[in-house]
Amino acid sequence: MQVYSHHVPTRIIGGPGSLNDLAEHLAGWPRQCLVVCGQRFARLSGALERVTSLLASRKIDCTVFDGVEPNPSIKTVLEGAERARQLRSRWLLAVGGGSTIDAAKAIALKAVNQGKLADFAGNMRPENEPLPLVAVPTTAGTGSEVTPYAVLTDTRAVDKFGIGMPELFPRLAVLDAELTVSMPEAVTIDSGLDALSHAVEALFSRKRSLFSDLLAERAVWMVLRHLPQARRDSGDLTARGGMLEAACLAGMAIADTGTLIPHALSYPVTIRFGIPHGRATALLLPALLEKMQEVEPERSQRVGTLLGDADQPARALRAFVEALGVAPRLGAYGMQDDCLELLARQAHGKKHLRNTPGEWSQQDLEGILRASC
Repeated sequence: MQVYSHHVPTRIIGGPGSLNDLAEHLAGWPRQCLVVCGQRFARLSGALERVTSLLASRKIDCTVFDGVEPNPSIKTVLEGAERARQLRSRWLLAVGGGSTIDAAKAIALKAVNQGKLADFAGNMRPENEPLPLVAVPTTAGTGSEVTPYAVLTDTRAVDKFGIGMPELFPRLAVLDAELTVSMPEAVTIDSGLDALSHAVEALFSRKRSLFSDLLAERAVWMVLRHLPQARRDSGDLTARGGMLEAACLAGMAIADTGTLIPHALSYPVTIRFGIPHGRATALLLPALLEKMQEVEPERSQRVGTLLGDADQPARALRAFVEALGVAPRLGAYGMQDDCLELLARQAHGKKHLRNTPGEWSQQDLEGILRASC
């Protein structure tokens, strides 16, 4: 047996209407809170108003920072951190999707620490503990509410980078399916595909363990069962709740295992072509599954069985994606062969390659991209 580690310290409360119990879990928390959300959705859905009302019932002074964009930038995080310092915020509450929660983690880190964000993506450790964070996801995809990662966009490099450290785990996560019913169909699909990608990648990771396998296998089963129904009926709380739990389980899995090559490649693909992260990753995943049939045949059969075809896991995944109304090739979104070398070069130095079984040259990464077009 390999040596492994399992650590998910986030307290989770869940179920439809569970946000109503938030106030009782905040007894003893400081009064100064910065609420982090996106530019539109949290307000339009009513989630932001519900959260701020609950905080007011606890006499918590909250100020809203609503500048987070999809694929949050360094600039946005620095603005949020400066706001937190000015207000002397003692903790943060993120209400929104994975971008919002990731941005809030980075804001919590930078509000009380010097140094460049990119340096924290390396080996630099924070001098001070990040501000405590409560995560209230309104999408079902990243599982960021239970991971120690914050993925940010470097607009100059036209790429993303991730900060990972145990201190970034949220203290509390609220999984309330009622907050996800207003998700547009495209967001439902793309976030669900992100959860599926996390689970499948965790099952192949070099860092996988008994714990991550249990979490990831259950997550795959739940996505296959609930995502089509959540797409068909946005008000189905069973399907919505199932997807929130699937994303959470997959997030717990990658908290142990990290993510693999499809994530490394999807970052520049998302930034350069505007393809949502979950969709980009899921469209790159079948090519990895084909490679894994050579590298880890027994594991491939196990994953294929979960996906519905033990002998052809890539085919099963593409069929599932197509059944959701998603074009299964990146070429449909404008990606062409003339950019593959650049994209592969951007991804080649990322740590995701060390998590992926097999040996991976830049040419191998180009092959994954080409097979995905």
